[in-house]
Amino acid sequence: MPIDPRSSAAAEVDVLAQVVLCRVLKLGLDRPAADAHQTFFSAEGKQTLRRAVELLDPKPDGGLRRAQERLAGRPAVGAQFLRDAYDRMFGHTLRGQVCPYECEYGKPGVFRQAQELADLGGSYSAFGLQPHAAKHQRHDHIACQMEFLEFLAQKKLWAMQHGDAEMAEITSGAFRQFLRDHTGRFGPVFAVALRRADPDGFYGALGALLESYLTTICEQLGVETGPKTLQLRPDEPDTTPMACGTPDLLVQIGEGHDG
Repeated sequence: MPIDPRSSAAAEVDVLAQVVLCRVLKLGLDRPAADAHQTFFSAEGKQTLRRAVELLDPKPDGGLRRAQERLAGRPAVGAQFLRDAYDRMFGHTLRGQVCPYECEYGKPGVFRQAQELADLGGSYSAFGLQPHAAKHQRHDHIACQMEFLEFLAQKKLWAMQHGDAEMAEITSGAFRQFLRDHTGRFGPVFAVALRRADPDGFYGALGALLESYLTTICEQLGVETGPKTLQLRPDEPDTTPMACGTPDLLVQIGEGHDG
């Protein structure tokens, strides 16, 4: 049966919207770069995010739409203001006021944590990705996970545009599995904690966007989200090397990558 080019084009636009949401959340949840505030406060940045949200959540009163409007309504601030707010929120340690590291949540045990980190690393390396040696975030950081989801969405979009049905299916499956095993499991807990810790600020609004995005996309893909409460592990000495950070958080291995 021939593929309807109109439905194919619509599907590509939906995946592009996924790329935009993942990128916005990746930029917002990593320590802000010098021009990061432009993503959130410029007219172009706000319009791009609004259009992507409208594609993913067409209901005018949908939760994702409300979260986007809340973020868009924040007063514009500069990059240094965001960096100071980021440091206050997440601190300079693993835990901070709100903990952005997945493997700090759940049942205690150093070996369990190491196994979970190895599982995350395996997900990245399966697509020829490795931590950026010059960065200092561990690869269970929420920003690192959002970058990986962005990468998968970009790869799926490339596959769709080039008629590679097998690659599109593989990346779709990997996206869904990563949500199920990682970001969709601990992301809601982190998002709620962030929203509650900064109810009237930029990061509280970003937490609401993350929570609504994960709820929306997991519902669309049939993935069960994690609980809204999840205990942090007992504070144990961290023996895991800090290895991953954004932007440029994950680097493609090898040359000649086309998609």
